[in-house]
Amino acid sequence: MKALKKFIPCLALLLGISCVAEREQENSFYLNQIARISISTPQQIFFSENLSQALPVDVRYFDESNRPLFTNQNIPFELFLTDSLIEAPSLDLSRPGTYRLRAAFPTRERTFSNDVEIQVVGPDYIQEIRLDFSDETRNSFAVADNNTMDFRVRVFGPEGEITGLEDQILRNLELQVGEQVSSSLQNIRIRETGSLKVKARIFGVESNELQIESREDIVYPVKEMPIIFHVFSNGPNISEAQMANEISKVNAAFANTIRTSFRSNVNAVNGYFRFRLADRAPDGSMLQTVGYNRIEVASDFSDDSPEYLQTKFDEMWDPNRYINVFIESIGFAAGFAYLPTLSEGVIPGLQVNSNPDPVINYPYSISLDYRFAIEQSNPNPHVLAHEMGHYLGLYHTFQNCGPGDYVDDTKPHSIDNLSGNAVFNNNRRSCLGENFISTNFMDYVVNVDHFTFDQRERMNAVYDFGLFVPRAENQTSRISSFKKGTLDRSIEPIICNF
Repeated sequence: MKALKKFIPCLALLLGISCVAEREQENSFYLNQIARISISTPQQIFFSENLSQALPVDVRYFDESNRPLFTNQNIPFELFLTDSLIEAPSLDLSRPGTYRLRAAFPTRERTFSNDVEIQVVGPDYIQEIRLDFSDETRNSFAVADNNTMDFRVRVFGPEGEITGLEDQILRNLELQVGEQVSSSLQNIRIRETGSLKVKARIFGVESNELQIESREDIVYPVKEMPIIFHVFSNGPNISEAQMANEISKVNAAFANTIRTSFRSNVNAVNGYFRFRLADRAPDGSMLQTVGYNRIEVASDFSDDSPEYLQTKFDEMWDPNRYINVFIESIGFAAGFAYLPTLSEGVIPGLQVNSNPDPVINYPYSISLDYRFAIEQSNPNPHVLAHEMGHYLGLYHTFQNCGPGDYVDDTKPHSIDNLSGNAVFNNNRRSCLGENFISTNFMDYVVNVDHFTFDQRERMNAVYDFGLFVPRAENQTSRISSFKKGTLDRSIEPIICNF
């Protein structure tokens, strides 16, 4: 037994020597096939911080013909960081400097890979920080304490943009909007009013400056206006349910309660306009069907008929009391609307009639194509809200890159160079080359949800200074009948080809 006890340590030693020999033999087998070792890491520059950074590495082996070896095998390797063997692929970021990373095959005579240079740099490495709005919430106008917006930053060094360090950048970022400071670029709520400067700081280095015009929201008295839907006897009809649906949608649009899959606009507002179906005829009698009037015409009457425009002008109810909406088979457009006329030149882009006893000489009204607008063959279900915007003095947001739509807080852009479905895509490019998401009711896009602060101000000014507008006092006071002049065919509506 004593002899056996003496033999066991010797046996263990022999087994250990045998294992080492086998490992050496195995490594020699691999080494004989390896002609080249390659190491790479996706990130080769880091900012200095008081923490340790894991280094993801990819080590590969190749034969003399540069063919990859051991692709499905877990082959061991050793890592060296500036000639020091390291147990784990990590880097101490508290020590700025340039480091050399390489891999080796674990034999007595190591075979080394290529070198990868890794830099740990300080704030002075940053040459530029570019702060910008995110495309989805891009807006240089806001209503205080309304919705939220996002920003983005790009960081540049001597060799161009620094990428892959988003976590480090966000950990060491400060965003200042006016007097409020945040450590995030996302979901920033604008709480102050005025001309607000926006800056980012990363490791204390400042970005460029953006500016946001922030206004306090205004609460207006609700302005209610009656709508009368006119149908021609030989054309499409509209049901009571469809009329109620149109009223519901246009009220939701002007109340700012429509939501899409896109972020709500920081400059979206309640318009404080409400619409209802007219319940009385011009003579004061109750309508048999609220909001509905049938116009008898010849069986061959159409928008190509010589009498088409004159008929609409003649059959239009008093615009001082009603918003006239004609239901038609337009075919070439979802709808069209006439712009208002003002008593004073207080709103740019609209005609003025300063005559103290004005007469109307055009069919101030809205026309909707039954198939596209009422049956909702159009993917945009808010055609009436769009046309109502025109009726209350708004132009298309894509009007042009000159005076545009005469509204400061809509992004000027053009759709002239777009075709097919791109015309209706919510992704837009401004006249300044900025990408943004448009969801404005006055654009030709599928998903719409808002009017802006300045659009509301323009529509309210039309309500106050527009001739032939069904203001609240016109519904209760005894006003004289409106006067029609001779139809002026040169006054044309804004046609909406969507």
